Parts: sequence; C-alpha cells; structure tokens
Amino acid sequence: MNFSRYAIYYIPDMRLFQIGSHWLGWNSLLGHETYLSNDHREITKRPRKYGFHATIKPPFSLASKFTQSELQAEFHTFCPTVSPVTGGILKISRLGQFLAITQDEQPNEVTDLAAATVSHFDKFRARLTEDDIEKRRRRTLTPLQDELMLRWGYPYVMQEFKFHMTLTGSLSHDKIVDIEQRANTIFRDFLGQALNINSLALLGEDEDSGRFHVLENLSLGK
Repeated sequence: MNFSRYAIYYIPDMRLFQIGSHWLGWNSLLGHETYLSNDHREITKRPRKYGFHATIKPPFSLASKFTQSELQAEFHTFCPTVSPVTGGILKISRLGQFLAITQDEQPNEVTDLAAATVSHFDKFRARLTEDDIEKRRRRTLTPLQDELMLRWGYPYVMQEFKFHMTLTGSLSHDKIVDIEQRANTIFRDFLGQALNINSLALLGEDEDSGRFHVLENLSLGK
C-alpha cells in the first residue's frame, strides 16, 4: 500500500475507539468500513476518511529526502521520550457547525504534547506549495493562524491547537440538535471522564482510497 500523506493522531482506548469507528463508518486499525444508514453516512462523510481520532500532528506530505521507514523509526524513538498526560473532562461540543468530543478545559500539558510532536517531526514534512497556501487561505485565518500555517504547515497548531475527536461534518441548524442528542447517548459511558493520552499513532493516507490507516500505535513513556 502506498501513502500520499502521514499524520500523528491520538487513538483512544479500544472500547471508545470501536464505538467511534462504528459511528464514523471506518476503522483505521483494521482497515475496513462498518455499515451506516444513508442519513448517518452523509453526516459523517467528511471525517470518515481519517478514522476516529484526535489530531496531534496534522496530515503532511513526506519530504523527498526521507522514507516511510525513517519516519517510522523516528516515531519509535520519539514515543518513549514523551510522558503520558491527563487532560480535562470529555464532553460533546459544537465547533461551529460540526460536533466533536472535546475537553471541558484543555490543560497546558495537552497543548504542550501536541506542540512538541509538531515541532519534532517538522523536518519530515514537505514544504507547502503555493497552491497549498492558497487553499488554506480560502478559510478566513487570523494573522497568527496564517503565521503558524506558513511556519508549521497548518494554522491550528501550537497555541491555536484545540484537542477534539471529530464526529460529524458540517450540520444544518435543523439537524444539529438531534445529532447532538444521539451522540450524547452513544458516547455517554465516556463523557464526564478525564482524558488520558497514553499513546500516539502514526497513520498513512492510502493513495488509492484516500483513507487513513494506522501504521504504528505506540505507548508513551518508558
């Protein structure tokens, strides 16, 4: 399998991951789809390809001087040097017009873990093209977000990072209340619990399907 991009994600503990994968319709660990009704398939269409996760280092093309094997080797070196972190209490949130599982408060330790990961693996990232930059700027970016995008390849990193596990694409006003209630029911056993980031996963985007597959899922710390 050939990969066009790579990313570093937080994959939650297996029970939550399985429920989240079933919700989205794609299991990035097993590499297979799950059945969804037509309506639910539509509302989860946009996040499905990524699998159930929280982005730590956003998707990036690999710089030409590196190989996938070198990236994976560095990932094996990096994870034991990083301590697990405990975050805030999980809840369902509206982020604009889409739904995600977020924290009630995001501790500095979570932000710092994401920042350290983005920084450490930046050398593996191919530089943005002018087309990439233009595409990013089609969304309204603040001056800080534009600066971060030019430096790190993505506008929502470092101090702009917000931990979230995406559940839907953009929802219309008349749908969002119903879907929010459904999500609160499906994920109720995990809401109100503290976030525990004790592992990171390296994923690749399949060139053929555009779906992300877990290549490595490693515990943090020694």
